[in-house]
Amino acid sequence: MDGMSLPTRVVTRNGSHDGHNWMEEKRGSLMVVATLIATITFQIAINPPGGVWQSDADSQQGCAPGKRCEAGTSVLAFRGDKDQKLKYEIFILLCTISFSASLTTILLLICGIPLRNKFVMWFLTIVMFISVICTAGPT
Repeated sequence: MDGMSLPTRVVTRNGSHDGHNWMEEKRGSLMVVATLIATITFQIAINPPGGVWQSDADSQQGCAPGKRCEAGTSVLAFRGDKDQKLKYEIFILLCTISFSASLTTILLLICGIPLRNKFVMWFLTIVMFISVICTAGPT
């Protein structure tokens, strides 16, 4: 057939390949994706966009007028107007939700709960959906 081959495994009615549960094989893939999302969102919390103030600052050193910026706090949270601060807080909130949802997925997968259970699959699908949407939201 000109270099093309036919699939050698047949999917049965219950979703398994040759006696193996398809979802159990995908556990590792879900773990990798959830770990990657958790890593990205954790890094955002540790090193926020725009960096952090290296030392205490006031309006003469770039902080918003009338505010005192403390070392270790986010530059974006203190520089600019209220609208920028609100956007930054929403950004951090979405990252926190994504981080929590990813950790929930990781813990459920580590526990070894069988993925054949429809409620577990529904819950994992919803949690991963929330995690991906909240990760994409800030960008």
